Amino acid sequence: MIETDVLSLTAEKVSRFLGAKMELHEGFWQLVNKRTIKTHDGSNLCVSWSLDLSVSFRETGDGHEAMNKAEVFLLPEELPIFTDALLQHPILFPSSYSQQLSTERGMYCIRLTSQEPPEDFAKRLSEAVYALS
Repeated sequence: MIETDVLSLTAEKVSRFLGAKMELHEGFWQLVNKRTIKTHDGSNLCVSWSLDLSVSFRETGDGHEAMNKAEVFLLPEELPIFTDALLQHPILFPSSYSQQLSTERGMYCIRLTSQEPPEDFAKRLSEAVYALS
């Protein structure tokens, strides 16, 4: 019971960092958020993009760390801003960190995975997303 309470408190902290509510799904805490971006081209055409951000974590058993995952869709011009913000963040990457980049639906999709406290992962991620605005 205490473990569930600790995970619930952690999920609340992560929710505050990322600005969306985390929900428990089959042992994973998960959130899916969309951010809307409007872009203009040379002919004064305005296009709205809905870009997904999904984040999940599952406790690893030691009570302090979790397996964290995020999937962030970015416009091409956002990729260097986002990755620079991740690299410049004062919370260093853990040794068990990986990221993969792919192109999907004409956008970049960056997938991040780490084993660390969920709060650290969420702080780093939220500040990188905030750098885009």
